[in-house]
Amino acid sequence: MLNGFPPIESQDATILILGTGPSVRSLQKQQYYGHERNAFWAIMDRFFKTKSETYEQKWYLLQGHGIALWDVLSSFDRKGSLDSAYSIVEPNDLKTFIQEHGKIERILFNGKQAEAFYKKYVAFYPQGITFKALPSTSPAYTLAFEEKARIWGEALEGRP
Repeated sequence: MLNGFPPIESQDATILILGTGPSVRSLQKQQYYGHERNAFWAIMDRFFKTKSETYEQKWYLLQGHGIALWDVLSSFDRKGSLDSAYSIVEPNDLKTFIQEHGKIERILFNGKQAEAFYKKYVAFYPQGITFKALPSTSPAYTLAFEEKARIWGEALEGRP
């Protein structure tokens, strides 16, 4: 079994971004979205008009803008990095996390598989929180960067 990472969090977080589980490259680097071609950090930098050089700066970027980041899965078996390759999965305790972070207004899923795992293994939908699946930032999802950045930007702004 492979294990995911602890959350990047802040008690002031109003947005929770959920992925599925770390890719092979992310596990090697011990960093969320560690694959060099994953668009996640580039989208965050573009949206917040910054240039995060280090992983620590990326953490602070999210925390400073009220964003928590975690994965739906705590541990899993998977061959490779594709979302379709999961076999055994164990979810994180997202219900408790959401309850303990009472300012969360939006939960954004990094891809439809993260949303599907949440629906299947967590299924906690408290009133007052908006849930939205966004295009995966993975290089395996071939939507153009500009389109991914536009859709993610609208979701971060709170547009439907």
